[in-house]
Amino acid sequence: MGISPGDLIRHVVTGAVVVAIAIVALKAWNKHKMEKQIVSDLRDLAHPTTSFEAAYDAEATSSLFKSMALLHKIKAELNKEPNEILREVFHGDDEGALFGEMESGSNASSDPQAELIGKGLLRNYQHCRTLGIFSDSENLRNLMAGKTPIIKSGPDSNSKATIRFIIDPSVSPGSERIIPNMIISPPDRGEGGKPTDMQISQAKEFVRALYDARVIERDTGDRLNQHYESFNSAAGTRAVPESEAPPETLEEPEPAPQPAPPVEESPVDPEVCPFDQPLPDNG
Repeated sequence: MGISPGDLIRHVVTGAVVVAIAIVALKAWNKHKMEKQIVSDLRDLAHPTTSFEAAYDAEATSSLFKSMALLHKIKAELNKEPNEILREVFHGDDEGALFGEMESGSNASSDPQAELIGKGLLRNYQHCRTLGIFSDSENLRNLMAGKTPIIKSGPDSNSKATIRFIIDPSVSPGSERIIPNMIISPPDRGEGGKPTDMQISQAKEFVRALYDARVIERDTGDRLNQHYESFNSAAGTRAVPESEAPPETLEEPEPAPQPAPPVEESPVDPEVCPFDQPLPDNG
């Protein structure tokens, strides 16, 4: 007995629905697996030991580049925001979360180390977007391998990106291996010398964050603060034109001697002729 056309149609439709559901479920499962793998990889790369105690400069730089590749992958392939995945990395509800579950309540706050690491990664992610680094497939492969990417937009297009440090390693040796201290930037154009006001402010804020995160001791923080404060002090004592100097820094000049007032002669009445006046008696 053959199958009726109606039953055949029903079977075909049912099979198509089953296949469609299976495809959707498979995609969802693959995305779930990808997300779990990215979270796991980021936990290795963002671990406090990796972030603050990298053994070598190259290791720290490589970890930063790999983290950028993973944050981009989260956005491009899973359509999730990087800060969303970082919350899972730091405060997920599984045992692998780097800093345990997030506190609840009105006064809940992130762990200071998690906040410091997260801010550094998101800052660099935004810099990579601005520099067009994620727009190139070769760059994405280089980032995933921990290699330096090429800038693809802006005045420094086609130049290799460089790493700028918030705290100058020459002032604090070892800070070149602190990943949150790194900023992916355009090539150094040799500005060198005195940092800008914004860089000074950023450095002082970063020093405070390192202390709050228990990465540095108070005396180290005080020394670094004094270093960056010294630029402001030096700027306050530089020689400036007299017209720019604040009034309180100027010495009061000695008053110039005033010329004696001219002796005014008594005006002569124009109606009186001097020759009509009697001569003085000389006898």
